[in-house]
Amino acid sequence: MTKQILCSVLIIGIAGAATLTVGEGEQFATPQQAIDEVSDGDTILIRAGTYEFNESIELWGHTDIWILGEEGTRLVCDSEFDNVMWIVNCDRITVSGLTATHTEPTVDERCYGNVFGIDGCDDITIENCEINGCGAIGVYTNLVDGIVLRNNFFHDNTLWAVQHEGNDLLHEYHFLDGLTMEGNTILNNGGRQLDTVFSTGLSTSEFLGVTNANGYLRFIFAHPAHDRPDTCYVVPGCEGPWLEIYQNSEDYIGTALDYSWREVLVYAMMNDYMGEIKEITFISIPD
Repeated sequence: MTKQILCSVLIIGIAGAATLTVGEGEQFATPQQAIDEVSDGDTILIRAGTYEFNESIELWGHTDIWILGEEGTRLVCDSEFDNVMWIVNCDRITVSGLTATHTEPTVDERCYGNVFGIDGCDDITIENCEINGCGAIGVYTNLVDGIVLRNNFFHDNTLWAVQHEGNDLLHEYHFLDGLTMEGNTILNNGGRQLDTVFSTGLSTSEFLGVTNANGYLRFIFAHPAHDRPDTCYVVPGCEGPWLEIYQNSEDYIGTALDYSWREVLVYAMMNDYMGEIKEITFISIPD
């Protein structure tokens, strides 16, 4: 009898849940409009498209909400001081299938808002999302217990891919209480404190290898002008097949690759200051 009553309650709960659809010609024109009307247990489905806004999308005080984006759904925050999405005092929230980013700041400015800000929540899942800068931090958590980050692409965030309860991460880490990271790709996070272009040029050099140390993607070449290896950092927005080379680096070792570069007078990583660092802006594989 007890099992029958529990089953009936679950069926009633599922039947009472609603799907709120966002998109052109749908119930709601913006994600925030749907969130303002959501009830616990509901799903928000965001149709493919780009949604621009000038302040955070905010979800406060809800339980058992799914926010799902179709392929091609982009959330773009125009304010460099706001999070793209801010989830506060919520439990059991799932966000999936979104590209979330900020508008690029003007020259000599930086982004201070995070991509996802999670405060005072339990059991939050963010999966299958592209999370990129200029967001200062890809996912920021405070007073959060039980956050799962699964199969996301973190790239080009100004400071950190993830900051969980004061722990700054530029790579997957599995030993922090309350944090689970599974199958994420994390590239080019960590940001520049100062970035002054000194010169630019073109090179053809023998590819020696690639590393992803400290969140920076570094290509290493044997430059014909001298016998020491050249280390070049891939800049955000680098064009050409750099990702293919990174993923299949052993297939390209010894190959003479063409690349465009800029030399930086001062390049400041987190806690690591260096001068005259080359950064790749375009890479190609000769025919």
